[in-house]
Amino acid sequence: MKLTIAVLSLFTPLSAFAQTVNVSTPAAPTRFLPIAISSSAQTQTQIVSTHTLNASLASPAIPKISSSTAKVRTPAISSSTAQKQVSQPAPIPLDGISQAKEDYQEGLADFKNGQDSAGREKMADAFSIVISRFHDPLLPKVLAPDFDRMLKKIRVTITSNTEHIAINPNDPKVQEMIQLYLRRPKATEAALNRSGMYRDMIMAALKKKGLPPELFYLVMAESEFKDDALSRSGAAGLWQFMPGTAVKYGLKVSYWEDDRYVPEKETMAAIHYLSDLRRWFGDWALALAAYNRGEGGLGYEMKMSRSLTFGTLSSRGALPTQTNFYVPKFEACVLIGENPEKYGFHPQYAAPESFDTVTIPHALDLGIAARCAQTSESVLRQLNPELRAWCTPEEKSGFTLKIPKGSAKNFETALAQVKDWNPGPTMLRYRIRRGDILGKIARRYHTTISSLIRINHIRSVRTLKPGHIILIRPGIRRVHIRRLARRRHRQSRISRSKKRKRVRG
Repeated sequence: MKLTIAVLSLFTPLSAFAQTVNVSTPAAPTRFLPIAISSSAQTQTQIVSTHTLNASLASPAIPKISSSTAKVRTPAISSSTAQKQVSQPAPIPLDGISQAKEDYQEGLADFKNGQDSAGREKMADAFSIVISRFHDPLLPKVLAPDFDRMLKKIRVTITSNTEHIAINPNDPKVQEMIQLYLRRPKATEAALNRSGMYRDMIMAALKKKGLPPELFYLVMAESEFKDDALSRSGAAGLWQFMPGTAVKYGLKVSYWEDDRYVPEKETMAAIHYLSDLRRWFGDWALALAAYNRGEGGLGYEMKMSRSLTFGTLSSRGALPTQTNFYVPKFEACVLIGENPEKYGFHPQYAAPESFDTVTIPHALDLGIAARCAQTSESVLRQLNPELRAWCTPEEKSGFTLKIPKGSAKNFETALAQVKDWNPGPTMLRYRIRRGDILGKIARRYHTTISSLIRINHIRSVRTLKPGHIILIRPGIRRVHIRRLARRRHRQSRISRSKKRKRVRG
């Protein structure tokens, strides 16, 4: 049987899908060789011609049989009987095609809303209904590649033009998260005020990458637009990147600098990460859940619970509590951020910070840089939150330092008169954060626990609380420490050998 079917037939109304199938009638089986079946239904079937029959009866060895007798032994088959012997394909029933059409339209709407998993399910249901109307068992296998190509074409065509993420304001979890923000009006309005500092930059980056603009409010769900935010688990910056993920996406996390605190750099890394999650999971709800849970953890939970959508994962209790409420929290931030007056907020959006930039060829003490820029060291650190030590990175030449607007010329003039750019580490004031311990702080600044205890007169580590200020004398680089230790060891050996020679002499 030859089957010809249009590849993109489901783009047309499914009620006309059956008409695109062309089934050619196979050759009829020849049970009786002398029987010939004409293609016309009105032509009578001719059994044996009279001339051939009379010639066969002329033989003397066979008794002569009249033609009427011969006709009785080989009865004629009518055209209707002959047509019954030819296997004709059963007509295609159209019942259920309307349901398939509805599934197709719903799947198309899911694709437009960014819900690829639901769209695939609806498209698969529509395809199954259409296929069930055919009686050839090989037909689904023949059409499966065409169906996969059709789904890919729909997904690529629609998601390439996706501009928004579907938000469900009637979701009870979304309403619960909105109430959570309404119970913190001052903090919520302060977060909306800070959003003005980063809106233009983040929106431009999202538009350039073709991602939905609603992702701008993912920063509110993560850090409430605090560029110095640090979680108990170690996630930092506006987008709350973990160190491993940050390094994976091109950010530098070292003793000298941490790019997670640079909004421009972390935004580009977050956009690439979200694009990958969207491509891996095929659905924005799952992509956002993976951003919070991690792609490995979410994939494992999908496998163990046999779930394909975020709604199924949530209903089956397969997600941790934080991830279960993460997507509703994001949707609540979108609703509040896009229409703050509706919820009683009247934000005064802050303007982006203006500054000048200068290129530093080698390490420069921040205290000296602050004096050259005629500002304080705290202002300089606020403009350069990625700097973690007392100076610009020693291992990096050509560091771009941000200084207050309009001070570049005076800065270069004053810096040219400085002889020693980096005289060495001095005391630093460090604010203890949640999750800090003395050993961790000592390793970060290349010093020792005993030095921290001695300088700050600490009697018990239990007295240290988040928010307390301690003084730190940063150590020099570990390579220098090893060299210094080897040098002292060598000098001690020389001195001991000299003493022995004196004693012997």
